[in-house]
Amino acid sequence: MRARPSVARRRVLRLLGSGTVGAIVAACGESSPEQTTPPPSTARSELDAALQRARTVAATVTERAPQTGSSLPQPGEQRVVPVAVMPLEYSGGRLFGLFANGFIEASRQSEGRYKYDDVPLNVFDAGPWSMSVALTAAAASSPELVAYFSTDLDDLVSHRQLAPLDDFLVTDPGFDSGAFWPGLLERGRHAGVQYGLPFAVSPAFTLINGELAAERGIDLPEPSLQAFTAETFLELAQAFHEPDPPDGGTGTQGILGAVQSEPSSQGDYFVNPPVTSALLSALGGFRDAAGGFTPLETDQARAVLEFYRDLTHRHELIPVGSLDYLRYIQAGKWGMGFGTIAFSDLGEFRADNRVYPFPGFGSGRNPTNTSMLGITASADKPDAAYDALRRLYAVIAPESTLPPMPVDAPAVRRLMPELRGDDEHVIVHLLQDSVFFDISPAEAQLVRNTLVRDVLIGDTSPAEGLRRALEELQASSVAN
Repeated sequence: MRARPSVARRRVLRLLGSGTVGAIVAACGESSPEQTTPPPSTARSELDAALQRARTVAATVTERAPQTGSSLPQPGEQRVVPVAVMPLEYSGGRLFGLFANGFIEASRQSEGRYKYDDVPLNVFDAGPWSMSVALTAAAASSPELVAYFSTDLDDLVSHRQLAPLDDFLVTDPGFDSGAFWPGLLERGRHAGVQYGLPFAVSPAFTLINGELAAERGIDLPEPSLQAFTAETFLELAQAFHEPDPPDGGTGTQGILGAVQSEPSSQGDYFVNPPVTSALLSALGGFRDAAGGFTPLETDQARAVLEFYRDLTHRHELIPVGSLDYLRYIQAGKWGMGFGTIAFSDLGEFRADNRVYPFPGFGSGRNPTNTSMLGITASADKPDAAYDALRRLYAVIAPESTLPPMPVDAPAVRRLMPELRGDDEHVIVHLLQDSVFFDISPAEAQLVRNTLVRDVLIGDTSPAEGLRRALEELQASSVAN
């Protein structure tokens, strides 16, 4: 067991994992259920092969990497570079602030060659989320760079809205395909072509109320993927949980979560902790080697749904309907909450609130989100756009919370000084053992809505609910 520091005074915890943001961007990726450590990264070998192909056809390529010369802006030219970015409500305060500061610093470091302008994207239109639709709507502003989540890649590429980067990377002496966390660079690749560079990585996490655990003598497990299994998560939730007393007082929520019993105005159902993250933790990915969704037919997927149904109906740890989170937070009567680093508030990590992995459902790896920076296909001067991209990237990537390149625990502490105890080591552990989404936000939305509506709220069996989700995914793929 890991020794805990002395109990500190409790401060108000911001709601974790709530609202549209958490549901849309929660993401995981590939792994096999028996793995406890990530496989060696194939980023270098795969990208080097792609770059070699690019060299072979270089004579026929017209969009080349930037070369020193008159085609690139000169110092003081202040060439305007419109950058399409997600608004604060969607990207979270950490990523939004990163760009707000990054635009100014990148312009300064370019000696005034570029002036970066923010092009806000409207991400809250009715209907299923589509980054390509949002980017098309911003076409009048002529964005040349775009920040997006890796789960938006297929949508953007299928609508021909991104420019390939391989030809630029070939001649960029500052690019190192091996300088990323395992599996991260591949998140910006489609059909062997690199379209985006990861500038931030954001693992999902569980936050545990260490003060309440100390008050009640609850023994906390090791904060590792191997120790914090689904079964351990359930036992800990039961230890924290106390139903509200009959007189109307406040009990304790072992899990700060709920199943939304009614759809939102956009037809979405939500559950926290996210069921799609739990499925990906168990399966290591929604897709099989052929691109199908057969992992949803497995016993591991059914076990996740059975676990969630028991949390809701048998153990009554996740209420169906609304939950007055603030009442439990202000009283300090909560056990565990959920979020992702990029969308968390500094106040969540204060007092004795401790960082743990997302509960492990089988793969031995932690659900993690990835943010990408790319060039739009409509950029009229791709060489200048790439030069502007790499200058902006050089500023924002090292200062991201968290950076895409491997960093040690002291570096994490510098970037997140609000962490308590030795939680920076926990975060490094999560980044070394990440798993990423391999389905789009619209596909994840379809899975979530079907399973919440039919299984967690309705009386459909987990196996039948998964079969329906699989059929809807297949139909959606055919339609698109």
